[in-house]
Amino acid sequence: MIEKDNIKDELFEYMKNVSEFKQELDDISKTWDQLILLSQLGATGLDMSDTKENFTQLKSELISQLAQETLKKVVNEMRSKASVSVDIVIRNLFERTADIGFLATDDDIRNFLLTTLELNEKIEERKKDIDTIEECLDETHYKKQLKHIKLRFKEYVAKYSVYYDIVLFDKNGHIVAKLDEANSVTKTKDELLDIVKSTNGEYVETYKYHDFLPHHEKSLVYSYKVTKTNEDKEIIGFLSLCFKFEDEMDGIFSKLVCKKNKETLLLLDKNCEVIASSDKYHIPLKAKLEVSIEDDYKITQFSGRDYIVKTCKTNGYEGFFGLGWMGHIMIPLDSAFKVHTNDIEIEDTILQSIMENEELFKKELLEIPAKAQCIQDELDRAVWNGNVMQMESDSSSADFARSILREVRTTGEKTKKAFKTSIEKLNQTIISSLLNNATFLATLSIDIMDRNLYERANDCRWWALTSTFRTILNKKSITSEDKLQIGNILKYINNLYTVYSNILIYDTHGTILAVSNESEHKIVDTKLSNNWLKHSLGLKDSSKYAVSDFEKSFLYTNNDTYIYSASIFAPNSNTVVGGIAIVFDATSQFQGMLKDALPKINNEVKKGIFSLFVEKSSKKIVSCSDDTHTVGEILSIDNEFFKLNNGESLSKIMNYNDKYYIVGAKCSFGYREYKSNSDEYTNDVLSFVFFEAGEIKNFVNRYDEFLNNYYNYPISHNENIEEIATFYIGNKWLGVPTSSIVEAISINNLETPISMDLDHHFKGTVAYKNYVVSVLDISPFIKNKFEDKKNDIIIVTYQGAIEKHTIGIVVDKLGEILKIPTRCIKPFEEHLISGGMLAESIVQPPQDKTCKNLLTILNISKIGQLQ
Repeated sequence: MIEKDNIKDELFEYMKNVSEFKQELDDISKTWDQLILLSQLGATGLDMSDTKENFTQLKSELISQLAQETLKKVVNEMRSKASVSVDIVIRNLFERTADIGFLATDDDIRNFLLTTLELNEKIEERKKDIDTIEECLDETHYKKQLKHIKLRFKEYVAKYSVYYDIVLFDKNGHIVAKLDEANSVTKTKDELLDIVKSTNGEYVETYKYHDFLPHHEKSLVYSYKVTKTNEDKEIIGFLSLCFKFEDEMDGIFSKLVCKKNKETLLLLDKNCEVIASSDKYHIPLKAKLEVSIEDDYKITQFSGRDYIVKTCKTNGYEGFFGLGWMGHIMIPLDSAFKVHTNDIEIEDTILQSIMENEELFKKELLEIPAKAQCIQDELDRAVWNGNVMQMESDSSSADFARSILREVRTTGEKTKKAFKTSIEKLNQTIISSLLNNATFLATLSIDIMDRNLYERANDCRWWALTSTFRTILNKKSITSEDKLQIGNILKYINNLYTVYSNILIYDTHGTILAVSNESEHKIVDTKLSNNWLKHSLGLKDSSKYAVSDFEKSFLYTNNDTYIYSASIFAPNSNTVVGGIAIVFDATSQFQGMLKDALPKINNEVKKGIFSLFVEKSSKKIVSCSDDTHTVGEILSIDNEFFKLNNGESLSKIMNYNDKYYIVGAKCSFGYREYKSNSDEYTNDVLSFVFFEAGEIKNFVNRYDEFLNNYYNYPISHNENIEEIATFYIGNKWLGVPTSSIVEAISINNLETPISMDLDHHFKGTVAYKNYVVSVLDISPFIKNKFEDKKNDIIIVTYQGAIEKHTIGIVVDKLGEILKIPTRCIKPFEEHLISGGMLAESIVQPPQDKTCKNLLTILNISKIGQLQ
């Protein structure tokens, strides 16, 4: 949480929008100082000291909140980007740890290493006989195997395009096979093999210079030992997968970086050294940086320039945390707080509903509009009272006082407008941040989904090439021992790749031969008849794969999921002999992806937030982060979202399920080859993020209802005039002669009565000078009254039968003080209205004035009779 005291003074000068508002309010403050002095000289009767003090305090609060929210918006975006930049790559690298674990047990690789071992032994025996050695090296069997293993590597990299090389070593460190033919290194002296040899883990991850990859200053490599069999742990060689680290980081950075604010996204190692940069010319590799992990942000210098920075450790994935890398973002201070958002137009009723949500708006923020209105009410009351007092005099000093009062009113309007604009900007900053965040989180979750399913498309195609599967399925008769062997391999794979609930091998008739999940053994020998099966068995190329519709399947306990499948071909042939199907654990995996992308408190998703994956074509919900929606349900939402093209996003505030939500959506855009233009598979999915914004309420902004009417009559010399003080009850424009007005006061100190009828017009008493004044609310007699709390009481007097009486009338808003020609005041006929009216006359507008809401003059003595 960013608090006021945490905002360093040096940041304010960079917040242009905050500085501009501060300057505007400072100028108004100077005007107030001048007016206070003039009002004292002009005997206006105004005491604005409290108003000025309240203005000064609110100005400070408003500027502080503007600065905090401006900083908060930037810091939240920085934190999100820094966190995502490291978490996305860690998710990717987790898949690599499974890849090396599986590939190191590949039978073709094991067989080739055993052949190489035999060959080396022959060479050792005949090392003095050169001709015989050359004969050994020229063995056709070895050359065929070497060619075959290189083709295997090429096929692997074609499917898992995240690797640029695969290097196979014998147990002495000699390179026996690799993809990069331009690499002339034949043996490694790297300490890596000693580490791999002694490890008890399932892989070794290294990011450094490797002597067997001499063209790379640093490379990210996953290595593991190759043993004779899974049971016989004798080491016969070593395998290394070389990851396209720079390529991967460029892809991640390109989707996250905002070039407008000149930010640079970085990946740091555990020593805080840059290992990846979105702009190497700005922040170069190997630079050692100051980090900010515990703090919300940090101000630092780099190359003589000031930056705001944020660092995030990885949250890890499935217990995998990699090499201790950190996401880091740096933004030059002079561009960090530039406003890049367009003005957001929000209906007042929606805005008021959203602003009642304390999950989104701090209490201090919610109090600012009310405080601003309170200052305006105090000012209106003071000016109104001042004008009432000056109406009693026509002296030159009164004219001077009235001119000061006009300036006070004008300055009050400027103050009100400045506060209104500032508050709107504050609200816009907050809501803009929420809209951007919703889109960002939707983008993150769909990116996670695309990346995850890219791996599934790869897995099924690669495992289909397993030699054991191809050999057994090519048999005319498959024995129970064969099925057991296949099942053991599937079980081993499934233990490495835990995202699957089951993996199946089936023959060309669709009969299931083996499964990875022992609890599902009952389905072995049953026959599949799904649409995806026909597609799978019809594939004629090992680069192709098939995917089921998102539908219920008995293979997934009759729940909805995607099943990825591929053909299995006979050895050295394009004849299809069966297929492999991998049953994705959609329920837990998709929900996990959605939850991982959402903001959390104490590892729990924040209240009022949920997200969805939804198929674009069918509008069917694929997953929900909580129980607000069920899988398979059709999402009923604006069709505008379902018109998004690949990679497009949309965010808006909308009425959904009888509440206001801030909704962000993103249409899937694939990852690498998956769902690209070169991929035959198409299935657009939308990711939605919903922030609960507020309850739907019918707010009535009573201040917008007032027309602030004003009559300006041409008055001839010696014409009789009546001075009328006007005000509003409900949206009725009412008035009484200024001679009846004592003063307008605040309603704050009203003593309410003990009453059986809460709707009674008698509302209590107020202590006024030496009197106790009864207060009446006549709004029940007005049909279009407002239900919210009234602000003011006008104290009026009237002549009773014996003495003068004083009462208070509750009003909604004070109006203008008018001079009205007596001829324009039209009394109601007494015989028509009798005693049933609280009004005594209506005011005829000037000829050039069209007014729907005519000014009505109240009969104070009749109102007094209501007591």
